[in-house]
Amino acid sequence: MSLQEILSVLDQYPTLKGLPFNGLTQFLRMACLARPLIQFQQLDRRIPPTCLQLGVLELLGTSLSNADLDLVALCWLAFKEIVWNHPEVRPTEEEVIEYNKAALGRGTYDVMTLTEPMTHKATLYTLRNGVLPVYTTSLYCRGCNRRYYHNNSVHKQSSLRTYYGGVPHVIQVAQHFFMESPLLELFSNGMVFGWLSASNWARIYNSALAKIYPHVANNKLAYPSTLREPVPPTGWTMEIRNEDVMNGFLLYSILLEKAEQRGILVLPHDEANHKDRLQPVLAERNKEMEGIGQEAYPHACDLCFFVFEAEDGTLMKIQTAHCDGDTIGHRCCKVHDCKVPLASNRQHFCPDHQHIKLKCAVIDCTDNSTSGFRTCSNPEHHALETAYFTRGKSLHKLRSRLKKTGVSVPANSIPEDYDDDDDEVIIESGRDGPVEVDCDGKPEGGNRRLRAYFGSRRTHNEQLIMRCCGVILSRATLYGSEAVSAVNDFAKATFPSPQSTPEFFIFDNNCKLDAHQRAIHDRHFENTGKPVDVFHFTCKHKLTDHHCQLYCNTAAFPELIDENGNWRFNTSICEQTNVWFGGYLSVVRDMEVTRYNFFLDEMIKRRNRYIIGELERKGHSPWMVPMDALFP
Repeated sequence: MSLQEILSVLDQYPTLKGLPFNGLTQFLRMACLARPLIQFQQLDRRIPPTCLQLGVLELLGTSLSNADLDLVALCWLAFKEIVWNHPEVRPTEEEVIEYNKAALGRGTYDVMTLTEPMTHKATLYTLRNGVLPVYTTSLYCRGCNRRYYHNNSVHKQSSLRTYYGGVPHVIQVAQHFFMESPLLELFSNGMVFGWLSASNWARIYNSALAKIYPHVANNKLAYPSTLREPVPPTGWTMEIRNEDVMNGFLLYSILLEKAEQRGILVLPHDEANHKDRLQPVLAERNKEMEGIGQEAYPHACDLCFFVFEAEDGTLMKIQTAHCDGDTIGHRCCKVHDCKVPLASNRQHFCPDHQHIKLKCAVIDCTDNSTSGFRTCSNPEHHALETAYFTRGKSLHKLRSRLKKTGVSVPANSIPEDYDDDDDEVIIESGRDGPVEVDCDGKPEGGNRRLRAYFGSRRTHNEQLIMRCCGVILSRATLYGSEAVSAVNDFAKATFPSPQSTPEFFIFDNNCKLDAHQRAIHDRHFENTGKPVDVFHFTCKHKLTDHHCQLYCNTAAFPELIDENGNWRFNTSICEQTNVWFGGYLSVVRDMEVTRYNFFLDEMIKRRNRYIIGELERKGHSPWMVPMDALFP
């Protein structure tokens, strides 16, 4: 510790300036010697406690001539950070004698021996050493009534498991399976940059990383050697499963976040499986991510934050926000815009709307379906159902959605049986009989034709708001459609204060959004320009649309054009980002909604970190706007 550090603390605690210098140095050395004892009493050893136990206070008080315990407590409060981060102190012989004289008589050494070992077989999946059969042992402390496991402890009278602070090198992802953190980091990066699903990662690991010499084992004709393949031990599972990859990724991500926030992870202990155990903490994190929850939310850099001098000499800034949707979705209730989660992915209706599954699948038909059918007894309605089941089982629905996103990444590299009832299909009566129509299509000739909905329904799209440099600020799920009212609510949740609203909000349907805001007298974005990005304005907006030409023509905003006549900001960033985001269509298609939201938010978080790192490397000076400037 330096004298400057001590003086800085004394300035904050002037009451301590009257302490003798010799007494202060003795207190600091005694506190450093007592640090292992204090750490032993902590759940999280990274953070010094604010208050000490009575025995420890009395111990430290001996260094201050048995001073008043309130003064000792104040000294600890003032110097705890210095003590906690100080290198290990080598005590003198005299200090050892004085410490033992003060400590042993106060019963401060109450370390208990752990007993009642419980051991079982487990499998450790490593990054560099393949798959290892191991044994894991938990021990019980009769003093604190806790059983200590590899990553956590459980009190005898509690149904909660409390994790130790920080991120362990080896993480227990299930009762019999452990994974190294470096391996889980590899899984995470493959998901971000390669759109790799848990199924594909499991297959990659089992083929290339689980074996000691994979290049030889996988290419035996090229290596006609005498390499002897190891015989799998009896009683161990040596292949990694896709559910363990996903559980490991989720638990690892939560532990990382808790460590970054200096928090402790607490999970239910008595749940039947890891999926149910993680559910509450995933839902809590999802709630925190809504609106302004992404860590890169206050991001700014030279590409997205422009400062210029106005005519009166004042400095003005311009920030743009860009909004667009991507046709990724999770399973949802078939009732339009219903946001109640499904009880399981095999259900078509939420618990509140289960009664509707008894109704005919034809729109506006109120009759019950007949036994063994999804339509009523009306022959015309039966014809639509017959067309649905005879159209042939194929992957054309998924492939068409992948084609829209511009990518084609299957969730599983090995084809599996495909349940054609998984995706929503619309059958409509046509001139030449029932035909299948696109989910976004409208009936020909108005609404006169019969329409029936079969299969499960998915949410309409994922909406993103980002900066023009590529950093994503926020994400929201739109259920029924990309209605401008829903986009308006999403934008207000992302920019809830006047200080946080951007100078320009770029959206391909800004003309309708602006008209909606004016119609409902919503003035939240009254100081925000709403141009349509260049591509959509040129190709998809009519010259006769007076409102669009008057309020949303990008050329009408000179601030968006630099001195060379070029666009100052990349107004098409959403289209470019959607190429990356759309790659997750097949990866998340079967995810339960809580995991779905957590996964996408985590992908965005990790990608943002990479983007910001690249901005730094390229000299674009990324920084964070203080949150109190956005929300004073």
